[in-house]
Amino acid sequence: MKIYDITAEISDNLPIYGNERPTITKVAHLEKGDKYNFTNFSMTTHTGTHADMTSHFIKGGETCETVALDRFYGTAKLIRLAATNHITKADLLPFNIEPGIILLIDTGQSTYMSQGTLKQDFLALTQEAAQYLVEKNIKTLGIDYLSVDPYGASDFPAHMELLGNDVTILEGLVLASVPEGEYTLSALPLKIAGGDGSPVRAILVSE
Repeated sequence: MKIYDITAEISDNLPIYGNERPTITKVAHLEKGDKYNFTNFSMTTHTGTHADMTSHFIKGGETCETVALDRFYGTAKLIRLAATNHITKADLLPFNIEPGIILLIDTGQSTYMSQGTLKQDFLALTQEAAQYLVEKNIKTLGIDYLSVDPYGASDFPAHMELLGNDVTILEGLVLASVPEGEYTLSALPLKIAGGDGSPVRAILVSE
């Protein structure tokens, strides 16, 4: 069995979308004479490698404590695209995308998940590509940067298409060192009451 950690490290080197910078503050220190180490940790529900619930954009959508956990645990297919622009339906057509799977797309952007400045020209999905994945009836889509929509897309067409059709999302995955193929994914969200998203510790397991 081999386990691939596909989670970005939460630190000052993590890119942020907006003002989502996490804070990690040590409030008790063994080296300063305290009896234990203790850390204050603050972040948003969409920090780093994270899951989007349908309620992120859809009124009445599922939240972290109501979502079916098999959306973030189970058979996942990792594909690698040599895209130079946003992902289109034509980019996805050569792949045998089966209904009911979790689809992970590596676009070569994982390295940017350890750079503190947001790369604003990151690759994302076109609405047509999102519609195609809805037609293929996937459970969840994962991508290797912070949004399935291009930076500055005020109407969020890919989010609306996917989440509006009950396809959950994983963003900020680190996929560069993982071969293409099928794996067991575990990327469970925290059980946040009313949570529209959650950071996850995402791993891929091959037997």
